[in-house]
Amino acid sequence: MLKLFSLVIAVSLFSIDSHAQSAPTVSAINTIDFELPVDQSIHYMTRQSWTTRDGLPHNSINAIAQDKQGFLWFGTWQGPVRFDGKDFDIYDDIRVTGLPDIGIFSIALNPCDDSIYVAGARGGISRFHDNRWLPLEPAPPFVNEVEIDSNCTIWVSSSEQGLINYENNERVSQFTTDNGLPSNNVYQARVDTAGNLWAATAGGLMVKKSGATQFQRVGGLPDNRIRKLFLDHDGRLLVGTGSGLFQQQDERFKFKKLLPDINYTISAINRTQDGALWLGTYRNGILRFFKGELQQVTTETGLPNNHVLDILEDQEGSVWVSTHGGLMQFRRSLFTTMQSHNGLAGDFVRTVYEFKNKLYVGTSSGISRLTESRLTTFEAPHPLANQSVLSFEQYQGQLLIGTYTNGLFMWDGERVTQHLTSDTVLRSEEVRALTTSDDYGIFLGSPTGVTQLVDTDQGWQTRTITTKDGIQNNYITALRVINDELWIASVSGVSVVDLATSTGGEWAVKQLDFSDLHNAQLTFQISHKGPYVFLATDRGLIYHNQNNNKWQIINRDQGLPFDNYLAMSFDGDANIWLGSNRGAIFIAHDVFNDFLEGTIDKLTYQRFTEVDGMGSSQVNSGGPSMIRSDNGRVWMSTARGVSSVAPSDLKAMVQIAPPAVIASVTADGKRVSYGSRIPADTQRLVVNYAGLGYLMADHIEYQVRLVGFDDQWLPRGSMTTSEYTSLPANDYVFQVRAAYPGGAWSEPVSFAFTRSEHPWQQSWFWLTIALAGIAITTVLVRARIRFLSNQRTQLELMVAEKTKELKGLARQDSLTQLGNRRAFDEQLQYEVKRCERSAQPLSLAIIDVDHFKLINDRYLHVIGDQVLIELSSLLSNMLRDVDYIARWGGEEFALLMPETNAKEALKAAERIRQTVEDTSFNHLANDLSVTVSIGVASSEHYPNHSALLVAADKALYEAKQRGRNRTELA
Repeated sequence: MLKLFSLVIAVSLFSIDSHAQSAPTVSAINTIDFELPVDQSIHYMTRQSWTTRDGLPHNSINAIAQDKQGFLWFGTWQGPVRFDGKDFDIYDDIRVTGLPDIGIFSIALNPCDDSIYVAGARGGISRFHDNRWLPLEPAPPFVNEVEIDSNCTIWVSSSEQGLINYENNERVSQFTTDNGLPSNNVYQARVDTAGNLWAATAGGLMVKKSGATQFQRVGGLPDNRIRKLFLDHDGRLLVGTGSGLFQQQDERFKFKKLLPDINYTISAINRTQDGALWLGTYRNGILRFFKGELQQVTTETGLPNNHVLDILEDQEGSVWVSTHGGLMQFRRSLFTTMQSHNGLAGDFVRTVYEFKNKLYVGTSSGISRLTESRLTTFEAPHPLANQSVLSFEQYQGQLLIGTYTNGLFMWDGERVTQHLTSDTVLRSEEVRALTTSDDYGIFLGSPTGVTQLVDTDQGWQTRTITTKDGIQNNYITALRVINDELWIASVSGVSVVDLATSTGGEWAVKQLDFSDLHNAQLTFQISHKGPYVFLATDRGLIYHNQNNNKWQIINRDQGLPFDNYLAMSFDGDANIWLGSNRGAIFIAHDVFNDFLEGTIDKLTYQRFTEVDGMGSSQVNSGGPSMIRSDNGRVWMSTARGVSSVAPSDLKAMVQIAPPAVIASVTADGKRVSYGSRIPADTQRLVVNYAGLGYLMADHIEYQVRLVGFDDQWLPRGSMTTSEYTSLPANDYVFQVRAAYPGGAWSEPVSFAFTRSEHPWQQSWFWLTIALAGIAITTVLVRARIRFLSNQRTQLELMVAEKTKELKGLARQDSLTQLGNRRAFDEQLQYEVKRCERSAQPLSLAIIDVDHFKLINDRYLHVIGDQVLIELSSLLSNMLRDVDYIARWGGEEFALLMPETNAKEALKAAERIRQTVEDTSFNHLANDLSVTVSIGVASSEHYPNHSALLVAADKALYEAKQRGRNRTELA
């Protein structure tokens, strides 16, 4: 079983200066052993970089921090920057930040209140909290760093006046050479768990022990400039110097060099949660030390600049590296990619195939073989060395290898058993496609047609299939034997040969007509799964249901991003993957199955590219270029290596829900704060939000709802803005949540606001009108007192009648005109007591409309309400005079049947259920059918009203559990 996602090459990758060198040459087969999981190597992490071309205001990013919400913050020479994974918010207005300039050299998070502190070249310090900037008393220029300890004390390291201390955002003390510092140029300060204050200065490392008043020098370290301090997970201090990295020893004030062979100037230090030590250097890029292995990334291998300024691990485990040339993110890859610098025979991969638990990768430069712990590349003088491979297939325990210029090789796993060329039996040296059958032999596709090879006692016997036999073009792109049919794809269309009837030298060829399927012609791959045959074509994915002989095509019209697909495969969870020149398309199994069954007409998908770890977005065509291996991984041939992905990795990654944040709310262009009241004449409310996920930022999806207007979650796709126009006056709560596609949703975040009423919508307006009316009425009453006196008796009678009517309405459901739950409870108690007095049975039935939510969702609430009205009428007409029915709530009705035993009640309920099922509702909506589930209970078994209700409700639940549209007796 292949487990390449957990493999990484441990040959030259881990040497400091030679990780990109090719593997050592062996006479015929070059073998590389794997030792570490892939996600433990920096070389297998997905990298993404940002510069000014991507929205950064400056390429020098001096410091990085992340707040508790999940925003990333960068200190640049053009101001502090906040990043949500897609957009950069640049705070370069000193009138807003209160800073003396926009050059930010340090940035830090205060863990006590989640505020962000920034400091700059001219000594300015400002605090960002609750979307406001609050400047502090300036420090002396130049601020090297702001550090906030666990007690929320702020330490400001300056280049001219030592170390300054702030408490409660007020400057309280200062440490200089008068306090024992060798220099007033302090680069950094740290307070350890014992309360010792450490200072990195231009004259060495100093410490002020807990309770002491003076600093003292720490021995065992260089006496010159100390650039970086880092408190490790174990509480020990790591010290970055101009000659390497030093680590605090068990004797707390002694240090020892951690990596003796590394004499680089260390400019940044971080220890990630997996235990890896990341080091930034002044001129030598990034170093990563993990489990005894040292890895390096420089500008030669993609780093924007070799001068590293800061390193941060974010909440999802990605590592961010800032340099003088831009920003780079290292994150675990969804896709694993093997390339030539890992030992692969070549980067341009055309085909991939699994044979005898080994993965064979065919490139334009040769063949590589991957096993669980080894990569093998065939090299000269091996006969498979340097072959440009176009296709793979297996036949009778041997691997068939089709090449571009050297015919067909047969390989048994240990040696080449046969080599067929145009000098022997082939018509062409170019073998573009292969397929085999135990009954019909081997079929080879080339630019000159199809060749059939049959192994006989007299040797290989050949037959050809060309345009003379009826196929549409001799340039063959794909082949597949399905049952007794040979499917032949060419640049001009697809033909099918009936092999069972192709006898006597004649081929029974049928040309497929795709004129109704966007006139598709060029087919790159033929796949077969269940009753379906799939064709990856230049017009979309065509599929044929062999059970009903139905043809369909999937492309832009069905929701996919484009039309041209070069390959397809299913992974171990039966999800579908499509290969294109613009990335790999993923369609979840349930979505694809619903589409095939016709329950949905639009597909949802995910598109993955280089940012997700693919070697290249260009998935090549080949024979085959995309496969599912036995362990469920999908392997794809790309223009820059072979990439693979496992469904379990995708599941694990998307389950990390990106936290959602509301960035801004504006009403007619003016910013709104939480809990605000917006004017009554507001026409347009705009909410901007983001999901703070950096693993797959381009794939984040959103759902929103506006409580008070529409309480249902509404899908927004990747849109990060919601707009509302002409909202009625009300109190509202806007909510948004985020997720990676198919993953868990984050906890929703909320924003409350109130839309004011117009004057005529407010109580004081109507109170004034009422008072005016009272005054006028008083005048009229006084003028007509005699008339009103005569009418008093009549009015009293009317009031009494109205009161009676209102009491009736309080017990009546307004929609169905049946009794409501209050009326039913009173009636139930009355009937139970009457039942006890008369010793007659009483039965209760609870009736629930099946799948009523689906009716509302599909036909809207108006149709759902009409269904309830017609059901209430239908039920009422079926009852005896002594029966009583009420609307129990929602889509439920409750029926009392006095003087009815359990057996009789069950028959009555079943009669009701059958009548509802037989009743047509097509006049409300096409294809609308309604059924009910009924639970019945009798006082014969449940003598009091509470037990009777519980029993009927349990019986209803059992009816639903058993499939709905049925009656159950408790």
